[in-house]
Amino acid sequence: MAPRDAERTKGLILAAAEDLFAERGFDAASMHEIAAAAGVARATPAYFYGSKQALYEAVLARVVSRAQQAMARAYAEANKHTAPEVAVDSYIGAFLDFLAHDQNFVRLIQREALGDVSRVADFFGQPVDDAITAFTPAAKQARISPQRLVLDLVALCWYPFAHEHTLLPALGMKARDPAFIDEHKRHVAKLVQALTRANA
Repeated sequence: MAPRDAERTKGLILAAAEDLFAERGFDAASMHEIAAAAGVARATPAYFYGSKQALYEAVLARVVSRAQQAMARAYAEANKHTAPEVAVDSYIGAFLDFLAHDQNFVRLIQREALGDVSRVADFFGQPVDDAITAFTPAAKQARISPQRLVLDLVALCWYPFAHEHTLLPALGMKARDPAFIDEHKRHVAKLVQALTRANA
């Protein structure tokens, strides 16, 4: 198999595995189903990835990398300015846009959160460090730790997507509706502004 064909096949397997793991979870998705969804021979996923566990870890690394790339752009934009609130607003906007458009990321991380031990925790080291660095000025203004600010912002952004099929319909809201996302960006930004100004 030519290197280009091999990379294409690996990509097809990874995409199919991501969809199935997100939809069904690690235990319920089989390597044979992943092969069928990718349109490859039954043994091909194991040939390229060795085991289901290794394939799953590759999927997790891929989705976390997508999130990290989306947030890196937000941090780069924030670094062009000096106001701490700009960094927070940039993060909120980028994170909510990412969550709204990457349902597999939300589902996979939600599934990991249900376990006693997560396979994904190690992947979050660098993204968390980047967020702490970006939010330190705003956290100082609010007189809280940057770790607390990161936790609060992630929770406020994450919750609507984690509960888009439970609480939000009962409230008459749709997490992926562009109007809801725009309003939620403004709402979270105002909460953070109120916190930083109250404690300044």
